[in-house]
Amino acid sequence: MNPSDEKTLVRRAVAGDVRAFNELLKETGGKLFSFAMSICAGNRDTAEEIYQEALTKAFVSIGKFKGESSFSTWIWTITKNSYIDFMSESRKFAALDSIESFEPSSDIPAELELIREDRAKMLRRLISELPVSYSEVITLIDLQEMDHSEAAELLGIDKNLLKVRLHRARNALEKVILANIEFFK
Repeated sequence: MNPSDEKTLVRRAVAGDVRAFNELLKETGGKLFSFAMSICAGNRDTAEEIYQEALTKAFVSIGKFKGESSFSTWIWTITKNSYIDFMSESRKFAALDSIESFEPSSDIPAELELIREDRAKMLRRLISELPVSYSEVITLIDLQEMDHSEAAELLGIDKNLLKVRLHRARNALEKVILANIEFFK
C-alpha cells in the first residue's frame, strides 16, 4: 500500500470508518500474527490472545493515532506491548507443544519433517527466552525478513542501534543454542 492510500485509510478509520480500519489490517494482519507467533515461541494460543488483544487495543485507540509513524509501525508496537503486558501480568512462559500418540513409521520424509518442526519450535522457544529487545530484532530481521530501515522505524530506534542490537542478539542466541546443542543433533 502506498503512503497516500494508507494516510487516507487512517484518516477514515480515525473518523470511525470500520471498513477503512479493516483495510489497514488486511495489509498488516498476516505479518502481525506471524510476529506474535514468533515472540510467543510458536505457542498459537498465546499468539492468538496477544494478536486479538492488540487488534482490540488498536481499534479502540485508533482515534488517538497521530500519524507520527506508519500505521504498521503503530500496530506492531501495540502488539509488542501487548506481549510485554501479557508476560508481566501472567508470568507465563511458552512451552513446547507435545506430540501425542506419535507412532514411528517407515515414511522417512514425514519423520524428517517432524524433526524439522520440532527444531523450529525449539528455536522459537529459545528466541523467546532472550531479552525482548533481542527477540524482537531477530524476529523482525531474521524471521520476518524485514529490512533494517523498516525494523528500526517499527522499533523506534536508530538504524545503527538496530544493527548493534541484532549483532548482540545473534551472539546471545548462538550461546543459547550451543547450551542446547544436544537437541539439534
